[in-house]
Amino acid sequence: MANPEHLKILEQGVKAWNKWRETHRDVVPDLRYAQLKAADLDKANLYRVDLRGADLCDAKLIRARLGAADLRDAKLYGTKLAKTNLSKANLSGASLFRAHLYEANLSKADLSKANVGDANLSEAKLYKANINSASLASAVLFNANLKEAELTNANLQWCDLMHADLTGATLTGIMLYGSARDDWIIKDVKCDYVYWDEAGKQRSPKDRNLEPGEFERLYAALPTIEYIFEKGMAPLDPLIMDRVVQALREKRPEFDIKIDSINARGLAPSIKFTVQHEEHKEPALQQVRREYEIKLKQLESERDRYYQLLARALDAPKEVKLITAGPGAIVATDGSTINIQQHISYGLELQKAIAAEPEKSESFAKVAKKTALDIIGESIKDIAKGQVKEAAKQIIELGKDLGPIIAKTAAYAFFKSIGV
Repeated sequence: MANPEHLKILEQGVKAWNKWRETHRDVVPDLRYAQLKAADLDKANLYRVDLRGADLCDAKLIRARLGAADLRDAKLYGTKLAKTNLSKANLSGASLFRAHLYEANLSKADLSKANVGDANLSEAKLYKANINSASLASAVLFNANLKEAELTNANLQWCDLMHADLTGATLTGIMLYGSARDDWIIKDVKCDYVYWDEAGKQRSPKDRNLEPGEFERLYAALPTIEYIFEKGMAPLDPLIMDRVVQALREKRPEFDIKIDSINARGLAPSIKFTVQHEEHKEPALQQVRREYEIKLKQLESERDRYYQLLARALDAPKEVKLITAGPGAIVATDGSTINIQQHISYGLELQKAIAAEPEKSESFAKVAKKTALDIIGESIKDIAKGQVKEAAKQIIELGKDLGPIIAKTAAYAFFKSIGV
């Protein structure tokens, strides 16, 4: 249990605590199992403090000094740890679910068997961190420094690993289903095998180990496939392919297929797609061809009418209005409708922009981050029901409170254009 005298000093506030630490440098404070839920400990000097089993859920520890602290089995659910120094801290078995660790320094920290699910570790420093067998499912590791980190058997399912630097990291046995890995850096990694399936049970490769450098060659960039329009690309083809992608994401989620680029020029115009990994390339391309042919036949009788709709949208955009429509709608004029999935992707873009912002930034002075995310979530549901204009009005109102967080995005500009 915590030393009562040490706990009493901490309860006097950070200023009194830091002053006491300065005059008692030889003392290792004992705060084991201390009840510090929602405590305000911003900038507190907790260097080398024994916080084993402590309850720090929802506490504020922004810019705190937790270097070499013992946080084994500590409860850090929702704790604000942005820009906090946790270098060499022992977080083994700790619960960091939904913790905010933006730009935190966890260099050489021990996170083995920790639960870091849904945590925000954007731009965090995890150099040489021990993350063996830790659960980081759905964590945001955007632009994080994971150089030489030990990640054996870590769960990275649904993680945002975009731009993360894993140079020299050990990745054997990691689970990567649903992870976003655009522009990640995986130079000189150590990896014998990984798990790409949702259950995390299907070893890849199945009956051998990866050769040195093989993981990098296979996954440094997402594998791409290309569909070539040998007879030329029609104006509706990109829209048709958007629907093909949506259909395949439902039927074959393991592909995680996305449109990468559209080239409408030259003798062989094409659309490129990315898939989850190399062995998905051929079956995904076959599925794209099959779905495209099916949708092309479905649209054949209506092709001329849709061309006229697109022409009107280009020549007289003010005549084209969004209306309540079914899940398959994008825009409508004179009662004709086509595809709404693009609106949902715009909504998700706004959601991501809000989620990436630190919880206690000035941007959330008028509306809480959770409230803002809930509003966007409800708007996306409205869009899915076809209630696009109503959703756009909600988003515009939210933009008045959040300002540059979302107002600078193309998605917000899009909703603003239809919500007036």
